[in-house]
Amino acid sequence: MKIAYLINDMYGIGGTVRTVANQAAALSARHEVEIVSVFRHRAEPVLPVPAQVSLRPLVDIRQQDEQSTGVDGRPLYEGSERAGLPPLLFPVEDGRSSTHSRLTDDRLEEYLATTDADVVVGTRPGLNVVIARAAPRRVVKVGQEHLTYEQHSRELRQVLATEYPNLDAFVTVTEADARTYAERMPMPGVRLLSIPNSVPAPPFTVNGHNSRTIVSAGRLAPSKRHDLLVQAFSMVSDEFPDWTLRIYGRGSRRGALGRLVGSLGLQDRVWLMGPHPRVEEAWAQGAFAAVTSSEEPFGMTIVEAMRSGLPVVSTDCPHGPASIIRDREDGLLVPNKSAPGIAEGLAQLMGDDQLRRRMSSAALTDSERFDPANVVRMHEELFAELAGAGVPSPPTLSLPAPRPEPPASCRVEAGPDGVAVLWFGLVEGVAGSDAGRIPERVVLTKSGRRIELVPEADGRVVVDASRRATEVRDGVGAIGPGGSGGPGESSGSGSGGSTTVAAPLKGLVTGEWHVFRVDGGVETPVRDVEIHQHGFPMPTADTEELSLVVPARSAKGRLVLHVRRSAHHAEIEHVEIADGLITVQGRVLGRQRPDARARLVVRLRASAQTRREFPSAVTASGEFTAVIDPEVVVRGREGDSEKWQMRLILSDGTECTVGRHLSGVVGYKQIIEYASQQVRPARGIGSRVRPYYTVNDRLGLLTAPLAPTLPVDRVRVRPVGRRGARLRFEVALGSPVPEGTAFALEVVRGTNAGQRYPLEALPQHSGRQEGRLVGTLPLLQHNDYRGLSVLRASWQLRLKAGPAGALAKVGAKAVPDQTARRWSHGAYVRSVTVAPTGSGDMKVTVADVHVAEALNRRLR
Repeated sequence: MKIAYLINDMYGIGGTVRTVANQAAALSARHEVEIVSVFRHRAEPVLPVPAQVSLRPLVDIRQQDEQSTGVDGRPLYEGSERAGLPPLLFPVEDGRSSTHSRLTDDRLEEYLATTDADVVVGTRPGLNVVIARAAPRRVVKVGQEHLTYEQHSRELRQVLATEYPNLDAFVTVTEADARTYAERMPMPGVRLLSIPNSVPAPPFTVNGHNSRTIVSAGRLAPSKRHDLLVQAFSMVSDEFPDWTLRIYGRGSRRGALGRLVGSLGLQDRVWLMGPHPRVEEAWAQGAFAAVTSSEEPFGMTIVEAMRSGLPVVSTDCPHGPASIIRDREDGLLVPNKSAPGIAEGLAQLMGDDQLRRRMSSAALTDSERFDPANVVRMHEELFAELAGAGVPSPPTLSLPAPRPEPPASCRVEAGPDGVAVLWFGLVEGVAGSDAGRIPERVVLTKSGRRIELVPEADGRVVVDASRRATEVRDGVGAIGPGGSGGPGESSGSGSGGSTTVAAPLKGLVTGEWHVFRVDGGVETPVRDVEIHQHGFPMPTADTEELSLVVPARSAKGRLVLHVRRSAHHAEIEHVEIADGLITVQGRVLGRQRPDARARLVVRLRASAQTRREFPSAVTASGEFTAVIDPEVVVRGREGDSEKWQMRLILSDGTECTVGRHLSGVVGYKQIIEYASQQVRPARGIGSRVRPYYTVNDRLGLLTAPLAPTLPVDRVRVRPVGRRGARLRFEVALGSPVPEGTAFALEVVRGTNAGQRYPLEALPQHSGRQEGRLVGTLPLLQHNDYRGLSVLRASWQLRLKAGPAGALAKVGAKAVPDQTARRWSHGAYVRSVTVAPTGSGDMKVTVADVHVAEALNRRLR
């Protein structure tokens, strides 16, 4: 049979995308499978699509500059006017209807009319309706439900009740949801059943014995209730001080979660990691998983974690979790929407190593029922029954493919010794790996530096940044910076044998190294990669020196190696901002004796001679605590924007780098955001001092000007110029304008976002305590407004003040709403309204109002 899956956007990340990839991969072993993506927003899909599955996008929405819009702001994708009109075929009641248009209707209708597929499967309500309305009789029409009946609006359910009877089959992911549809939405003649989502076996499994990390993954959306997970972790974090929580995913709740973490003082314990393209690599970092959704149609992340060998603590929310987890056997079901209940479940697994080991083994065994080999048979039987075709014989042991893509051409292992091993070519026991090729050389590059390595006969390349690396095994060679061997370095001959050298990777300095492979003299980036990190976090008490190679992917999906190397290093464990002070705690690696005279030095990056010192005694076990006074740091430099380095200097002069590395995580600059401390002098501009992590995960300080505390009494905005083409701002301050202070309005949202427009301080009248600022902003000098005879637009503006070139935000929450009007053109009056937002910014709305219509409304 030929089976086609219709999905909204196969180029993104999400549960439906992973499910479709898994189903397509399994079915493609014995059927022709096509995935039809309505939209294409990037060149290649984030999650790889199997080579034997064809992927067909219908509408390319990769935006171009100066793209015009249609009704309700719909972009005119591909330059088509049809893209600017609301859809008729795709139901407007579906939550994604705002992205659909008459153009998507056209492409969907054309595809369904011409497809040679035997079965077409829809993967969301709107697409199921499209199939029911437009697919020809010769095609078997199957609708899939990836949410639940209760998650749809009443209006959408009414449409589904009308159109779903035109389907041949409707499939939910749980028996409970199938029963709900049978009771509340009868579909005579439609085959109604449930088939669980399938999850392939990951390339590797873990037991999490040595980890003290809880992992959670999924969209950062309200229904996922990550806020409850953070609150629950905070309830037990003091009892388990060596445990951390990592939350993977992107979504609308990212900002709120970050603020919650900060308010609980958990920046060093709860990390918002962002999205991950291969979630099985994230599970490998954990001891167990946590899922705290208030509603869950199925629970793909639960099955994925279990298939990786992790037990799961999950809320017992409707539908999914209870049909997957066997309570107290392979995981724990805890009360729904209950932070104390979640906390109790977390503590139970955090405090019992034997229980985690037992549940880990059970999770691997019990989750096999969701393997594609078991689930695909249910889909095959349904499709064959509806199409009147015979069911293929049971699959052989090698079918279906265990993963939705072939084995990676490069597999990277990073272990507890800090060494990264790159494997190319054959992998024993892995089907399909015989296509792998061992490169002639592997090249590492960084900022003009270049290191060349020759793989061993089995395709292995060892990257070791430690001083103990004194041997090149079996033909593995290194060429130092600039491409030529230096003293104590060797270029491997590839002929076997061992060459002893003083420092084979002498040029492997701290930083991000890009990895290339050389084949036939051609150098290309290493892209197809699978990363297995195990043995993290590395315990500070047992680590003698900082010597670490952490594999990762660049923004373009290429393999990079983050090297962290220092002969003397102090590992950060906790940073606390309270009572006007910044407290830094950590441990000096390899330190076995106390040092009462050690000190933490804060050094200005632009001028090493400018430094501040703070006592930081080191104990016999290497632990240290330093208390930084922000007032001391900025003294004499108030109002400047500067970066400061940190070093721990021992009494014998040994200088230690200061940073966070041993967890095996890179990019703390985006993961951890500490609060800032404010320094307000009696006169002049103050400063904001905040700890931060550099691109190499070293700890430093950022200082920035602190906007003067100025009460904003009112803001008046009025249209000026020909046809009201500019906006004049008048800001009244409740106090005089401080000397040496510059002012500007910054566009946060709207036309010209990111632009700043200066405000001028008017001369102060004697005896008046009120300061005044004035300035004008352009309105119609932008492509967004060209050709429009009637205007309605909004800006979010921010008032900023401080020394020139270093302005900071001034809040304007108390500004009263005000509207000003001016005759614009013809029968229109241009009105400008300014109103405060909850964040202290201002919302400015410009609208052309027809005089007759305004009078009619006023008279009604």
